[in-house]
Amino acid sequence: MKLSADELASGQLSLDTYSQALTLIKVNGYVIFERVLPDDLIDSLFNEHQTIFDKYLENPDPTFGKNHYRTYLPFRAPFADERVIANPFVLPILNDLLGKDYVCHYLASNTCIPGSEFQPPHADVYSLFPETDIKPPPYHMVVNIPLVDITEENGPIEFWSGGTHLNTFGMDKIEALAPMMQSQMATMPAGSLFIRDGRMWHRGTENKSDAPRPNLALVYTRPWVDAGSRRIGIPQGSYDNLSDHARSIFRQENIGGALDEI
Repeated sequence: MKLSADELASGQLSLDTYSQALTLIKVNGYVIFERVLPDDLIDSLFNEHQTIFDKYLENPDPTFGKNHYRTYLPFRAPFADERVIANPFVLPILNDLLGKDYVCHYLASNTCIPGSEFQPPHADVYSLFPETDIKPPPYHMVVNIPLVDITEENGPIEFWSGGTHLNTFGMDKIEALAPMMQSQMATMPAGSLFIRDGRMWHRGTENKSDAPRPNLALVYTRPWVDAGSRRIGIPQGSYDNLSDHARSIFRQENIGGALDEI
């Protein structure tokens, strides 16, 4: 979806856009708002991320698929800019889908570099009640923000929409079924917002370009969900300077803790 000039200027979705976005997420598992963050912020995020990522590659963690890397990011500028962590186009949607007491448990990047290979199809979370056919409402939402234009060549996320976020299958069945189903490639301009249900099937793909493809990732959940990631270290001063809403979102993290320097 392309937001209007009025929406971008005001920082507020129109009622029609809001309604359409909610419907798309509930039915298909995702929505994309194209080119939302301003170029200067994207440039700052890209440059700071590249410095951290270059250092990270000196001693990287094991990967989920060749040349796919997760990098935890420190809670400081520009990553802690509220246009990133508490975007005004995202928050109303999260309020509706997760309830007003939702939290953020994850601030990281997913970067594939040249030579990356396809990951297995998977979901970020699985059914709360795998022994039943119960399909609960959303409880785990992911927001991806590409720091470069994502094309067919540089490793777009491949995803299976149309209801995969409502399945009750484990990863073994997803790997078996996904090749028989239609998928899409999440191509989009830098600074877009890819808002998706964490249960939706997806995977990282091949980066056939000559440059890394960095993609920020934030995970928002209902407050009782264990996202399985380490708590974000947020210095007290940084926390105190957040808006009331942003403080609420990050209230369960390591407040007063040190930055997670890479």
